[in-house]
Amino acid sequence: MIFFPTGTDRRLKRTPWVNYTLIAVNVVVFILTLSNVALVDQYFYALDAAVHTGAVIPNRPWVLNYYLLPGDGSVLQYFSYQFLHSGWMHLIMNMLFLYVFGNGVEDRLGKVGYLFFYLAGGIVAGLGHGMMETNPVLGASGSVAAVTGAYLALFPLSNVTIVYWFIMFGAFEISSMLLILFQVVQDAMLQVGNIGNTAYLAHLAGYACGFVVGMGLLMGRILPREPYDMLSLIEHRRRRAQFTKLSKEGYRPWEHSKPGDPSNKGGAPVVTEQEAGIMRARSAISAALSDHNLPKAAGLYVDLLNQHPEQVMGQQQQLDIANQLMSEGRYDDSASAYQLFLVTYKGYADRQQVQLILGLIFARYLDQRQRAKELLTEAIPRLQGDEMTLAKQVLNEIG
Repeated sequence: MIFFPTGTDRRLKRTPWVNYTLIAVNVVVFILTLSNVALVDQYFYALDAAVHTGAVIPNRPWVLNYYLLPGDGSVLQYFSYQFLHSGWMHLIMNMLFLYVFGNGVEDRLGKVGYLFFYLAGGIVAGLGHGMMETNPVLGASGSVAAVTGAYLALFPLSNVTIVYWFIMFGAFEISSMLLILFQVVQDAMLQVGNIGNTAYLAHLAGYACGFVVGMGLLMGRILPREPYDMLSLIEHRRRRAQFTKLSKEGYRPWEHSKPGDPSNKGGAPVVTEQEAGIMRARSAISAALSDHNLPKAAGLYVDLLNQHPEQVMGQQQQLDIANQLMSEGRYDDSASAYQLFLVTYKGYADRQQVQLILGLIFARYLDQRQRAKELLTEAIPRLQGDEMTLAKQVLNEIG
């Protein structure tokens, strides 16, 4: 049975040009070095024979100077080995995983940050291999493992599409968390069992590096938080544990307790029926989003806004709902959702793009030209390319 990932359901905000370039560079380097890499195994066999028989030592293939040679490696080798591959299957599998997971990571880290992270992940993977192994190593596997570890920290609940062939072709989706953890456990078991001729330690060091860096960026607020990143899941689990503990102690958040009521043990917080209703509505919206049912989530959110106009969901949740309402042509509701987003999340990195969308809605669908003009004028200095052209065009339309 053959199976491999082909993509995720993580929607990108911008084209991952750096990741595409890394894939292209790997392919070009592979083609240029293919004939010489094929000589490396022959060289080691001949070298071993020369040691035991006294035969003439063969010429060393030039490409071996760019492998990572533990204990005898130069700084250059820690970069160059990342772009060498031993065969077509080695290249294809590495590039496939890089495409599937690297696009989303670049989308979060940005182009420059992603490039440095990718190269640093390969260096850490090489160091991990060199700590216990002496064999030469090549390939992007360590760098890709670092990218995969970062993906686990940033998008643990996204789904990965797996294509398989077993008598016939088929496809299914699996949680990225399950898939990546399976890969980590598999590599760890193969390393312990000393099975195969693969640098599993480089993989494991890469996974660890990527995950630690991803979690560090989230904990340090260097990256904007999202409702479904690993840190949010951990915090959610901690809150649930606290909630369970309080419930066992007599706290009943869905029941209205009056001051002085004996059931209100230890001065536990009093939750009004209105607050309980809001909590239930927000929980239902979050559940719909977790199930990737955006139409249902958007409908539930509109119902909540009709009762409580100031309610705002988490940053990515709010943006997903606003985008869904926009795609459904519910312009009044989408405008409300976008405006609440801008008011609540003032530090959002791509704020100008939200302003552009909202400006278009006000200008072309809601006939609120002054508000559209204010939004577009504020957004234009930070827009580029087609987006800037579109904003200027709409400004000209509304005078």
